[in-house]
Amino acid sequence: MDSPGHEEVASFLFDQLGSLGFIAFRDQFFDQRTFTNILGIMNIDAPSFLLLTCHYDSKFLKNSPDYVGATDGAVSCAILLHMARVLHEYLREQFSRKEDIGLMLVFFDGHESMLDVKEDINSLNGSRHFAAIETMPLRSIELIISLNLIGAPDHIFLSHFSNTYILHERLADIEAELRKAGQLTECHKLFHKVKDHDSDIEDDHYPFISVIALHIVPHTYPEYWHTEKDNLANLYWPAIRNMNLIFPQFVYEYLENRIEFLSRIDKYG
Repeated sequence: MDSPGHEEVASFLFDQLGSLGFIAFRDQFFDQRTFTNILGIMNIDAPSFLLLTCHYDSKFLKNSPDYVGATDGAVSCAILLHMARVLHEYLREQFSRKEDIGLMLVFFDGHESMLDVKEDINSLNGSRHFAAIETMPLRSIELIISLNLIGAPDHIFLSHFSNTYILHERLADIEAELRKAGQLTECHKLFHKVKDHDSDIEDDHYPFISVIALHIVPHTYPEYWHTEKDNLANLYWPAIRNMNLIFPQFVYEYLENRIEFLSRIDKYG
């Protein structure tokens, strides 16, 4: 944050959203320092929205000036943009004619604490701001999907909330179907139909306590989390390629069959 690289990423995200047909916004606010959430929205007048989120800021490490946060933010941003590119024709054509559902992508700033790793507090500034002032009315968000810490080797993804287990199951089924069809890169299984509902980690969905959440985050932290080795050279590309096939398919299915999905979600689970 507050660096030329940070502003360059923000501008890149803003421009990409615009080029993909989203109405793009910069939501700038001050909380000890200036933060800027980057928002993209389709079907702005819809009464309900699917909210897809990740964070684009990276941790400042005093002893690691070249830290980039590859798994801790960058890959998730790329997955959301890739999803929008893959579904571009669908979103601009069939989806744009829907009157009951909109889509918003939010790249949060201020996710990382401004303090040392051992004092990892004062975080989630962007998502806390979004929820507190209701940048979008929370009652209009029918589901938030938050992505983080994706791209390290050997990571698996479990269900973190009982009321969205049905959605997690569908992610696992899509992966199995794509693998059977020979469309996936050779890689370990990512999504497991395992209920691990007591071990979620704090992330940008936390301030949205009244919104149903699906958290796509690995079961354990990446080995190089908050170290200079969290970089391009240490990403595990087979998992990223497969996620880039699974996630767009899931988003498409949700937007086309959301009433069925919502009817099967236990909001009180």
